[in-house]
Amino acid sequence: MDLTSENATEAGSETGTATGTKREYATRTEAAYACLREEILEGALEPGEKLLLEKLRARYGFGASSLREALSKLSSERLVRMTGQRGYWVESISQAEHQDITDMRLFIEPEALLRSIDNENADWAEGVTEAFTRLNRVEQRLHDQQGAANAEWEQENRAFHLALIGNCGSHWMLHFVAMLSEHSERYRRQAVARRAVPKEVLISEHRAIYDAAMNRQGRLAAELLRVHIANSAHSLAVTLFGQTGQDDGDRAATPPRRSGNHSGTRR
Repeated sequence: MDLTSENATEAGSETGTATGTKREYATRTEAAYACLREEILEGALEPGEKLLLEKLRARYGFGASSLREALSKLSSERLVRMTGQRGYWVESISQAEHQDITDMRLFIEPEALLRSIDNENADWAEGVTEAFTRLNRVEQRLHDQQGAANAEWEQENRAFHLALIGNCGSHWMLHFVAMLSEHSERYRRQAVARRAVPKEVLISEHRAIYDAAMNRQGRLAAELLRVHIANSAHSLAVTLFGQTGQDDGDRAATPPRRSGNHSGTRR
C-alpha cells in the first residue's frame, strides 16, 4: 500500500490514514514512521515478520534513509526489533506480554479514575461527555464498516479512557496509562477486527462507566472500569491465544450492582 507520492518533497509529505483523511508531515521520515506504525498496529505487517528495506521501499515509496530512521524510532517503542546487522522484524505479540499490560492497567487506571472524579470540575465533565458521545457514535456502527470504523473506534476508545482519568492530577499516571494504551493497541485492534467483544457489550460497559463518573460515584466507576478492562482482556486472550478457563461467550467478571455503598466518591 503506497501511501506517499514519489514526488513529495522533504517537507510537507502526506500519508493517508485508515479513516480516509490526509495528514501532512514535516519530513518523509515522519511520514514513513506514521505509515509503518499504522500498518504494524492494524496487523498488515504481521508480528514476527521480517522487514526488508527493498520490499518496504517498493511497498511504500520511501527512501532507505527515511525507512531506517523510522524503524529505529519504532524499535525504541518496542514495535520493531533490531538485531545488529541482521535487520528488522515486527515485534512479536504474546499472551505473557498482553497479561502484563493488562495487569498494569488494572493497577493504575481505576486509581487514576478515582482521583479524577475526586478532582472533578465542569471542564473535566464536559471533556468526558464529548469523548463518550464520539465513542458511542462510532460504536453504533462498529462491525458494520470494518476497516475505517474499527480504526476510528480505536482512536475514540483511547480518547474516552484518557478523558476519564485526565483530571487525576498526576502527570506520571497519565504518562504510564498512555504508554500502556499504545502497547495494548495492537491486541485491541486484532480483537475488534475479529469481533472478540460484541459491540453491544462495549456500548453497555462504556455507558455504565460514563454514568457512574458523571454521577460522581467514584468507587463504582473505578470498579466498572476494572471489570471492563479485565473482561475485554479475557475475551481478547480467548480470540488471539485460545485461552480457556471460561466459556468463550462468558465475560470474565460480573459488574457490581449499583447500591448505596458505591454512591459517592472515595472517602
